[in-house]
Amino acid sequence: MASFKLPLAGKTALVTGGIRGIGRGISLELARRGANVAMVYANPSRQDTAVEVVKEIQSLDSGAKAMSIQADLKKFDNYQKIVDETLQEFHVKNIDIVVHNAAFASPVPTEDTTEQVFDDTMATNVRAPFFLTQTLLPYIPQGGRVILISSIAARRFSFGLHQTAYAISKAAVEGLARNWAVEFGQSRGITVNALSVGFVETELVQSLSPEHLEAYRKENARVTAAAPRSGTPDDIAQIAAFIAGEESRWITGSTISANGGKWPI
Repeated sequence: MASFKLPLAGKTALVTGGIRGIGRGISLELARRGANVAMVYANPSRQDTAVEVVKEIQSLDSGAKAMSIQADLKKFDNYQKIVDETLQEFHVKNIDIVVHNAAFASPVPTEDTTEQVFDDTMATNVRAPFFLTQTLLPYIPQGGRVILISSIAARRFSFGLHQTAYAISKAAVEGLARNWAVEFGQSRGITVNALSVGFVETELVQSLSPEHLEAYRKENARVTAAAPRSGTPDDIAQIAAFIAGEESRWITGSTISANGGKWPI
């Protein structure tokens, strides 16, 4: 039985894009609360990072176990592999918490967006959550949680950063949350929510040009209601971990503002 200190003890979580940035923060926080965590990552060159995060989780005093799975989420055949490896590694029959965090973004204007960029964006950000969830459904028990990471880009234009393909993919993610909440609610006892994330200091953000990075930091300091700063992975992880817990049982079908009030919903 879960304790107050370890409210997710005995739970199994699957986090896509789980070894870096927001995903890493979520993986760590779920583990701190007692959940065993399987982290999916796409790039084989990130294996050393995956090993480091697994070790970090296993060094926690929560008793949580961790594993990493290298899989390209654009490939349909990988979904059952992800499920099977998770169940086998943790010797369980269910996956209680699913966090769809993996994302693809290529900030180019519409006129420069290639068919490949568009397809990769939709395949990673929309098709993968849809069909991975479809594969997972037989293994998500009553009381299960599905959490989709969205973005304020779904609802507003970020000046200086062209990301229309990314924006419409995240709008679709919020549509999934609304529809799945009804489809999986009374029939399966699963809640589904999206988190609308703003500017978060991650490795991906560090790849922006110094000019763009400084401009975004200044903008966030000016307009973020909660504090004059950008978000951190831990800010998002705390919200995701709450939604993953029993206390969030009456929240479903929502897109939750997880951006410090920069773009209230």
